[in-house]
Amino acid sequence: MNDITHGIELAGRCGQTTTGYKMAMVKASLMLFGGDTLVVRCSERCHIHLMSARAAGDSRADILSVQDRDSAYLTVPYNGTWNVLIDSHSQSLEHSISYVPA
Repeated sequence: MNDITHGIELAGRCGQTTTGYKMAMVKASLMLFGGDTLVVRCSERCHIHLMSARAAGDSRADILSVQDRDSAYLTVPYNGTWNVLIDSHSQSLEHSISYVPA
């Protein structure tokens, strides 16, 4: 289990980090097609991860990430269910997750 997949267990609530800060986490699962573009917008800078659901327990799972950004445009490499994980130090994070079909 890596840092990202461990965070899925805390998704939707606040988790305590090793530095003592609480992190807000949001998780969503989407059925997407290869070539679709995932669009994530946040009210503050955060970490945004797109992970293949079919291999979530695999340490070699396909993961696309952006760090310390308030928006991301990630192209989905192949068809399947994808987990979106947003983590932020903000307790009042506003976000939007959408996609543009290929």
